[in-house]
Amino acid sequence: MAPEPDPEFAAACARRWPALRVTGALPARKSQLLTGELDGVAVVAKRLARPNDVWAWYFTREVAIYRAFAAAPPPFRAPRLIAVDDEILLVEHAPGAPLARRRRPAAALAAGVLDALLATCAQIAAWPGTFPRDLPPPPVLSELRRRFLEDPTAPAAWVRDGIARAARTGILDDAAARAIDAAIPGDIAPCHGDLLLRNAYADGETVTLVDWECAGPHLAGWDRALVWIQLADAGRTALEQRVADVRALHGLAAFALVREIAIVRAFGGADGELVAALAALVTRL
Repeated sequence: MAPEPDPEFAAACARRWPALRVTGALPARKSQLLTGELDGVAVVAKRLARPNDVWAWYFTREVAIYRAFAAAPPPFRAPRLIAVDDEILLVEHAPGAPLARRRRPAAALAAGVLDALLATCAQIAAWPGTFPRDLPPPPVLSELRRRFLEDPTAPAAWVRDGIARAARTGILDDAAARAIDAAIPGDIAPCHGDLLLRNAYADGETVTLVDWECAGPHLAGWDRALVWIQLADAGRTALEQRVADVRALHGLAAFALVREIAIVRAFGGADGELVAALAALVTRL
């Protein structure tokens, strides 16, 4: 069930954009999201749910990325920037519906949608535009590493550090850590960075990606690896048939599963299925 719009947030939007008509809200953990209409355009208003230095750093990055897209529209589809004020980002509502509602959906995507998603990944990887380069402050950097969070300002280091941390904390044994580290690629390419299927809206076979705060340089193929871990077995096979280096895909996917285990454990959830999936994948490296 969709959440109710936050009255205070709706009032703040009305003060900033009197013509904005709020129509609803979207579920989110670290942000507040309102849907609405402004001058005939369907929009989404976003602000942080509470003060947090880590999410504030990401939010600042996302605003800068939307401004870069507005200045030089990219070939891939992203919501159009409508306006920004001190704490609220207002963007066009992506057409269609998200490809998933949950973080780990075991999704079955139509072949045309999977192809469109992978084509978007390729367009992002080839985009010559500039992403924000501002480094996270030391306390934020420490939290990023501790929580296995994406750091596009250090695209190889955050992954390699994450593998080492996973070995220290018992998510990986030393042999699995070495196997994953050896399999992941060294090439860097622009990526969306947080390509959860719930961040991909499909309108037919046209895909629009939202939530761009993690975008920037990453290990090449990171977006595809994130997609792989969210698919059912048939979809994973179909994706593997569409990439040139399956071992690199599996290496990055293994690290993506490591992150999911860390996230589940941080919230006290059951991780048995993820642990089993990771063990099975490591045997293929």
